Amino acid sequence: MKGEQKEQAKKAIESLGTGVGKSSGKGISKLSKDALMQQMLPKNALGLSDAMVEGLYSQAYRLYNTGKYKDASQLFRLLIMIDSSEAKFSMGLAACFHMMKEYSNAISTYSLCGIIDPGSPIPHYHASDCYIQMKDFLSAIISLEMAIKRAGEKPEYQSLKDRALMTIESLKKEAEKLSGELPESVKNSPLAKFAKEPKKKIN
Repeated sequence: MKGEQKEQAKKAIESLGTGVGKSSGKGISKLSKDALMQQMLPKNALGLSDAMVEGLYSQAYRLYNTGKYKDASQLFRLLIMIDSSEAKFSMGLAACFHMMKEYSNAISTYSLCGIIDPGSPIPHYHASDCYIQMKDFLSAIISLEMAIKRAGEKPEYQSLKDRALMTIESLKKEAEKLSGELPESVKNSPLAKFAKEPKKKIN
């Protein structure tokens, strides 16, 4: 990691425990190398407990909520290094990129979130906004269709699904204005047709 990122990580770890701070002072990159050679988890090499990792996440989340996206992104990177299988760490980094208008990086990281948590429509939904900001409306439609597919009939995602369906219709009109006819694959997709159908009332 870059020197600034190391320093941010060091401060965060030191705030969670003095014992960890000593280890981090030797350099996180060295600990990562040691962990690899000894087949240790990065968390164990850093001497971090589950509570400490959660504390790091809370700190990163606070930084994000106060608009300190660059600082938050550095902690989210560290958290991903500690446990790359935890979807919320990657989502945090993707959200930081998104807010910093680094849309290509955000899309790549949202894609990683989609792999880590294949049942969630949320990464695809947020990736669609990045595509919209980049004026790539066709890619945005594809991302929204993926979000709708993953949302399925799950009640907790119904609101997201409804917004995605409305956005698809809006984007299709915008894309047609800019580039003429939409590709048949988009125009005739099952989800695009579903978006035109009247919604059933829920009793």
